Amino acid sequence: MVNTLPTERTPAAVLWDMDGTLIDSEPLWLEAEVAMLARYGIEMTTELRDRIVGSGLRTSAQLFRDLGVRLTVDEIIDEWATSVIAGLLATRPDWRPGAVELLQSLRDAGVPCVLVTMSVRGIADTVVRLLPEGMFSGVIAGDEVAHEKPHPDPYLRGAALAGVPIEACLAIEDSVTGLNSAFASGAVTVGVPNLLDLSDAPKHELWPTLAGVDAAQIAEAFARHADPSRAADPSPETAAGPENAPEPASRNAPEPAPALSGPLGYGDRVQLTGPKGRLNTITLVEGGEFHSHRGMIRHAEIVGLPDGSVVANSSGEEYLALRPLLSDFVMSMPRGAAIVYPKDAAQIVSLADIFPGARVVEAGVGSGALSLHLLRAIGPAGELFSFERREEFAEIARANAAAFSGSTPDNWTVTVGDLQETLPAACEPGSVDRVVLDMLAPWECVDAAAEALKPGGVLICYVATVTQLSRTAEQIRRSGAYTHPQSSETMVRGWHVEGLAVRPDHRMVAHTGFLLTARRLAPGAVLPDLKRRASKSDFTDADLASWLPDLGGADASEVWKPEAVGERGKSEKVLRKKAREARRIAEQRERGGSADG
Repeated sequence: MVNTLPTERTPAAVLWDMDGTLIDSEPLWLEAEVAMLARYGIEMTTELRDRIVGSGLRTSAQLFRDLGVRLTVDEIIDEWATSVIAGLLATRPDWRPGAVELLQSLRDAGVPCVLVTMSVRGIADTVVRLLPEGMFSGVIAGDEVAHEKPHPDPYLRGAALAGVPIEACLAIEDSVTGLNSAFASGAVTVGVPNLLDLSDAPKHELWPTLAGVDAAQIAEAFARHADPSRAADPSPETAAGPENAPEPASRNAPEPAPALSGPLGYGDRVQLTGPKGRLNTITLVEGGEFHSHRGMIRHAEIVGLPDGSVVANSSGEEYLALRPLLSDFVMSMPRGAAIVYPKDAAQIVSLADIFPGARVVEAGVGSGALSLHLLRAIGPAGELFSFERREEFAEIARANAAAFSGSTPDNWTVTVGDLQETLPAACEPGSVDRVVLDMLAPWECVDAAAEALKPGGVLICYVATVTQLSRTAEQIRRSGAYTHPQSSETMVRGWHVEGLAVRPDHRMVAHTGFLLTARRLAPGAVLPDLKRRASKSDFTDADLASWLPDLGGADASEVWKPEAVGERGKSEKVLRKKAREARRIAEQRERGGSADG
């Protein structure tokens, strides 16, 4: 029978966790688990207890096997279940404070309740039989679901059993694992702590106890987060109970960016690391599957899991699932042009002192790697003005930014054209805090950058060769608008550290580029000459002309070509392919993981 909302302020069903939420059965579980571990000489530590509270039985049983319990998963679960059922029948049930009274209030108000537990059906049925008749309209047991908590599947099945949409349900949980499951399912979620601290777990409200709570207060809590005129507040940490929960924000607020932490969801980029350390980066989509020559993982099996979970494929091979860091993303994203490596991007952010709220100019964009780092550094209050000569590169960069952020950032403007021609129209003179030049001939833009920079602003240039470095430094000096330029090169060498085998890695990314920085002088200021002794390093214009031909009258457009400084170009066909790939990833992210198209 399909239930309907008695009123628009009442949940269509309440979904209950069992162990620790409805009944304090943890001592019975602990007794069974400690007895089993003791037979194998294994200690039940506080850390181990916290890991298994709220977890699925198969997950916990496998953990026991990993610790040295020489039984199969099914044998472990059967022994636990037999011991817990015997304990329930031998002693008076230890119901959690207010739980039975709330069940009676909900029954009298006509709100159906469904038990959603990771215990086996035998234990769940035993607990239900110990309650007054008619408290639960259905039971979802841990041995009857495809995915255990923290996956949302158990709560989705609970709503289906009640015949109502999950968004019309309120769930009550006492564990971090359970809250992850309920919150990811879409139910309004209330945490009631028992053994574990729930302050950092995903939830809508946190109540200290169910004592004194009735159906009317459940309806009020549901209305705060499910009423169409309200928006869910995922973590009101200060809520002391249903009577003083904080006022939620308006539903007209902008959609949040994809979560940087918490349970994995459709539309998220996920990095799967296999047994041999091979990385595979995918976008989670509805109905999607990840295939390798050793097996398959359905995307639905990953959705709802906490970041940093381990998931097994169809052949039992395990993969570590993590959201990729920004550095991981830029190293694997589709590329049109060579990227600025994370080691250099970090130095640019530091040496140029890119701060939250800064107005930053960047030229050129390439594939968007540096743009993503700059956007992260300036935050939502800053502005990034990027300039790129080639439309195809700009398109790939925009798509990569949307793929990483979920949409194109509102505080980012990408202009196609030469910086010298387009910068004056985009930024008022003296209004820019930082200028970052990553281009073939940055000396061409030194004067335009000076016009846009505030006094004291930073110019930082990224170049690949010593000829470009020298040419840029000399132009900065000749302009008279900057302090003396400072140059550097960043090298990062990894180390192999395993036991006593501690040594440098055999391979490293060595030279990638030079960084050149200078500060904008105040208008009219004349930089004092550096006091130094004359030396053999003194040079003349003739010397520069021999080293830098365009200073001696040669056509600079003929001298400074990508091929001349060792850049490898990509064919138009490859660029079109990379643009399509970047757009596809961005569209998946923006659709929230829908697999169509």
